Amino acid sequence: MFNNLIFFGMRKHILEQDEGLASLLYQAYKLISYLAVAAVLPFFLIYSVISGRHRHGLAERFGFFAPPSAGHDNPPRIWLHAASVGEVQVARALIKELRQALPDATLILSTMTEQGQRVARRQLGNEVRCVYAPLDLPIVARLAVKKLRPTAYICLETELWPNLLARLKNDNVPTVLLNGRLSERSFNRYRLAPRFMARLLDCFARIATIRPADAERYIAIGAPRRRVTILGNAKYDLHIDTTPATAARYRDMLQLAVDQPLLVAGSTHGDEETMLTETFRRAKKTLPDLVMVVAPRHIERIDEIEAAYRELGLEMNRFSRCKTEGRTADIVLIDGMGELTGLYGAASYIFCGGSLVDRGGHNLMEAAIWGKPVCYGPSMKDFLDAKELLEAAQAGFMVNTPAELAAAIIGFAENPDQYAAAGQRARQTALAQQGSARKQVQLVLELLTHRNENGQPAIA
Repeated sequence: MFNNLIFFGMRKHILEQDEGLASLLYQAYKLISYLAVAAVLPFFLIYSVISGRHRHGLAERFGFFAPPSAGHDNPPRIWLHAASVGEVQVARALIKELRQALPDATLILSTMTEQGQRVARRQLGNEVRCVYAPLDLPIVARLAVKKLRPTAYICLETELWPNLLARLKNDNVPTVLLNGRLSERSFNRYRLAPRFMARLLDCFARIATIRPADAERYIAIGAPRRRVTILGNAKYDLHIDTTPATAARYRDMLQLAVDQPLLVAGSTHGDEETMLTETFRRAKKTLPDLVMVVAPRHIERIDEIEAAYRELGLEMNRFSRCKTEGRTADIVLIDGMGELTGLYGAASYIFCGGSLVDRGGHNLMEAAIWGKPVCYGPSMKDFLDAKELLEAAQAGFMVNTPAELAAAIIGFAENPDQYAAAGQRARQTALAQQGSARKQVQLVLELLTHRNENGQPAIA
């Protein structure tokens, strides 16, 4: 009895110390946030005035949102937050399921980046309210929550903003982390402040991760195990028009002959565009009529890429010109948004970028759903689940260099039957991953139902 009292007394003392340290770290974060904004804001405003960039949405960055429209004062009002383009694609899949389950709900989608906002408005602007995410300052977070008045907040992947999450918890807004993933690098960084992370993750009523490894990492840095579940990747739930007519339309825009080979390199980063010229030159020796389409992840880099190709003595067209004036070169640069999915359908061979350079890769299933095997480089840490699934099906092929990519393309061309069979396996694998978005939305519905019945978010 006496020993038990000592034990519980020590345990209480340790917990109080842990809570005190977590509180101290949080206060330090708040102070650093204010100092950082105070230091950067004047220069940012000057840059914005001179360049004209980042002006749109500046008021929203500071929490000055227009209030919900009249007639939308009753729940549910669901705020989804996506960092950039990749998370917007996750949001699309979730929004489709939310609309089916809650047709009268008001949906708000915030993004951090301008490119993410452009994609969100173009793809979802008629369905949801698209806004810029507020800065993570206590006063801004308080104003944003007051203005938007969410009845639930959905955080996507790894967007952890301490001040906003603390405000939502303080206001009893049910908060969930969906499609959660945590890379080894992020995990190693977060584990340096375990008490702070435990306090932060305690803000989530539920956490749905992509893979078991993601779940274990979240638990290791403080997420309560009972709140964590593994539900797969909602990014693979996108309903893509994979009809032959779509593929044929893009091949017509590129003026390709019926059997003319097309290599599509999607979502390229950094030096990948110039690296791929080696692939193109090598493959073209065996496939002389090969055409290569390069779709940079960030289209604002198009002038830079074009200049680099000119220095290499290469001729190229922009895709916008191909659509109006016709193609006159065997290299085409994509200079607009929303074209990549259709181009994957038109492709003979596909390379997913952000993988020959250290950017973590991109969504392989977006290509595999077309029934095409997918090539990628060694940097795939952000899409290890897709990589492992496709490799297990012998439908995904890792290459370490541009020369290896060229050799793979030549091998595919020389073995068409095996290549076609790999494509069928790729599509079957992609189709088998669908259904995650519906399961994740079910978590949100359960929280909303519990809140309606009890007035408080369901936190186990």
